[in-house]
Amino acid sequence: MKNVLLGITCLSFVLGCSISNLFNRNAANRISEPKPSPTHTATPTPSPSASPRAEAMLLTLRKSAGKYPYEVKLLENSELRTRLTKLLGGEWPDMKANWNVEIPIEIEGPVFKASACQAHNCAANNYVMFVDLDNDNINVYHIEEDKGAKTYFEKGRIALPRKFEDEIKPGK
Repeated sequence: MKNVLLGITCLSFVLGCSISNLFNRNAANRISEPKPSPTHTATPTPSPSASPRAEAMLLTLRKSAGKYPYEVKLLENSELRTRLTKLLGGEWPDMKANWNVEIPIEIEGPVFKASACQAHNCAANNYVMFVDLDNDNINVYHIEEDKGAKTYFEKGRIALPRKFEDEIKPGK
């Protein structure tokens, strides 16, 4: 009796594996239907699926108004540093090296602003960083007296409050 049960159990496993392989083979041979690509809108929307690191960074930035960037270790934040390195490319080491004379952080509506310049050379080497706290987007302006401004937009240009817009205009 034990041998009969053992034989039936083994036969069940063999047949089960064979049937499973048959279904997997048929599924692999099917032509998959193309899936429609998602529609992209020009207007940035809040990023509900932001990574936990991005969410933590945004929370830190929201709490930093009135503090100096060094007080919140702004350029040492790993998420921000990773994103700035990608955004600025070869300019990142220069920004980090010349981020010397800092201005207190400001927040107007959903826009965070931090700025600093090269010591004894602010007019010629000034950096202004904006972060849209609602849409998780970073913009950096490198303002040079004789060359104007180089701009870096992570996910598009942030609509700046008038006060911030006026501060990055030439001659300011």
